[in-house]
Amino acid sequence: MNAHLIKLEELLPSIRAQVLTGSAQVGVDGCYISDLLSDVLARAQPGVLWVTIQTHRNVISVAATKDITAVLFTCDRKPDPSIVAEAEEQGIVLLRTSLTTFEAAGKLWELGLRE
Repeated sequence: MNAHLIKLEELLPSIRAQVLTGSAQVGVDGCYISDLLSDVLARAQPGVLWVTIQTHRNVISVAATKDITAVLFTCDRKPDPSIVAEAEEQGIVLLRTSLTTFEAAGKLWELGLRE
């Protein structure tokens, strides 16, 4: 993973993200992009920003299981309020952007999230 943490608040303007839960002052140690939950369970590292279009309850379960710091929903997807509340209880930061997953990935790469 990266040698240093990147604070979410530093990423927000470039990825045009809205914070749905938690604080953007937390740091992430990398990035993982996948819409396949089994892939995230098998390969994502703790402390990363997970980028996905999935907004259902199982996203929160996977993020909690893998100690994922934050989840970025792309393509202007927004989870139901119950999902947001569950993420808040689990201490998982949720973000939302209108960017496509491809656009968000490019911007995150430019900002230094390489793994």
